[in-house]
Amino acid sequence: MRLKVSHFLALVVVAALSVGLLAGPAVARPAVKHKMSAKQKAHVRAQLRRQIRHNPRMIARKSFLRKAALVNFKLPVTLRLRGSNTATTSPTPCPYSPDGGTTFFTNTCNPGNGNGVATGGFSPGNTNGNKATLDLGASLGTREVDLGGKLAAEIVFHDSFDGGALGNVDLTLLPGKSLTSTSIPLLWNTQVSQAGTAFESNDLYNGVGAGKPLIPSGCGNLTRTNTSPAAPSGSGYIPFGNTFLSGSTTPSSAYGATNVGLPGYPVTDAYPASGFVGYLPIQPGINDTANTGAFVNVGPHVGTQPGNNDILGRAANPFPVGASSPSGFYTGNPTPKDTVLRTNALDLTIATGGFAPSSSVDGGENITLGKSGGQANLFGNIPGKSYGIDVTVNLATRINSIIRVVDQDSAHTGVYGGQFWPAGLFNCQQVWTGGVDNFIPDVRLVGNLKISPGLTTDGHLRIAKATVSTPGNGTNDAHFGVAACLMPWTTYAKRNTGTSGEFQVVGPTAGSFSGGYANPLTQEPVDPNNYQAKPTQDCNSAPDSIITNSALPPSQVGVFAGSPTPDSSGYFVTGNGSKVSVAADLHVNTVSLDVLIGDV
Repeated sequence: MRLKVSHFLALVVVAALSVGLLAGPAVARPAVKHKMSAKQKAHVRAQLRRQIRHNPRMIARKSFLRKAALVNFKLPVTLRLRGSNTATTSPTPCPYSPDGGTTFFTNTCNPGNGNGVATGGFSPGNTNGNKATLDLGASLGTREVDLGGKLAAEIVFHDSFDGGALGNVDLTLLPGKSLTSTSIPLLWNTQVSQAGTAFESNDLYNGVGAGKPLIPSGCGNLTRTNTSPAAPSGSGYIPFGNTFLSGSTTPSSAYGATNVGLPGYPVTDAYPASGFVGYLPIQPGINDTANTGAFVNVGPHVGTQPGNNDILGRAANPFPVGASSPSGFYTGNPTPKDTVLRTNALDLTIATGGFAPSSSVDGGENITLGKSGGQANLFGNIPGKSYGIDVTVNLATRINSIIRVVDQDSAHTGVYGGQFWPAGLFNCQQVWTGGVDNFIPDVRLVGNLKISPGLTTDGHLRIAKATVSTPGNGTNDAHFGVAACLMPWTTYAKRNTGTSGEFQVVGPTAGSFSGGYANPLTQEPVDPNNYQAKPTQDCNSAPDSIITNSALPPSQVGVFAGSPTPDSSGYFVTGNGSKVSVAADLHVNTVSLDVLIGDV
């Protein structure tokens, strides 16, 4: 009996020792990772997508996060700026109404807004809080840039076995969508809005007739407030030469009353002149230079609505206060109307990573762009940091310049039937240039994210709100070169074409006169009440015919020579003056975002 008991105890001890040796210490047992096939992972990802679309609050549940981390779940999202007055439809140019009334847009647009775009919630705006500061150096100063639009992104959940705190995710920014901006004013000339200046000054000899006063060139009277009995009531036309051509030796202070002038630009039917025929009616339209009254929001003006080429930001004076000017050349402080060089409203897209050319600037520096994105934490700060979002953004944009023509030489050539439109006819009007590709690298943004599931007013599912800005006081600003084009390509107002020779003056038949007004030409060079589409051509490419043929014949406007030529020191010079660049620093003041589920 004792022998059997001893055998039994021996077997128990051996079994216990065997199990202990095989199992080892309990604390040293490695975690076992459950392996799923690619098919199983795809099935789980599909389940997660359905769950988050059905109930956005799922993103805050630990069970969802653990499962998402296990399969490296990627959630497509759209980052849309909040409160930027961004409409649900793209802006469409809207005609400036020539009806002479107080509402200067047609009933298909927002009356009284003066924003040049169609319905859909657009207005110049003054409440957009999404803005950045662009420092262009000591000479040009800083500009406020108001922002809108949206970007595509992916939230990438970490595998829990890769480490990291609960709620840590990668945020990858993707191409395909764009932020938008207000137009950026660059250069100014106070002759544009200066009272007492005349757009037709260079077309007429200053001091016409004995005792006539000298009228300086400028654009102060290219406005619907410049009225005269010479034009039919409500026509929207402004008089030509009413500061010069009058029985009075002193122009009236309001350019009207006594000095009625002519009802339009004088036209003869052939060159050389073979007889007076009529007048080309003149409408300021989208080129109006009024700083007050009903037409203050036509042309470059104050507002925060992004995506509009005529809106320059919220600053009533966007240029440096007290900017130095040659004595006696400019008077007063510049206003938004005095802008003579500005960018279009920019579309800022996520740049593709890798090598990037020198921003299309001759002699510029090549750069290499990284991927756009970073990290975020869904529930608080990123471990080791005092914020919950940390991303770097690399942007690409194409800049077209908009130029206001001021003090255009005319040589007093006039307008003749069968000839091309002379450049003098476009004094005080605006022109488009071709485009220049630009890159804005290394825009650092940090901020915080708050899970905030909900439904937006336009029916999209929101899972979170976020606020980001550039950290530090200038120490983390993005440094880059911004390039702009100076070579005109076409008119800013919509150009007209005809069957009698593109852009040629069509000699009108002699018309009946009524109240001093002659029948207009059958074809005008541009429609001043509508916008020409932004050119897609590169800067310094062969210009539109209306630009090419605006020089005095037989001369034509071509492109600038670009062949390398040695300078006096023997170095080769590749620049041709068609593009200019300045160093810039970008600081994002504040941007508020909605994180929307899916591709919105």
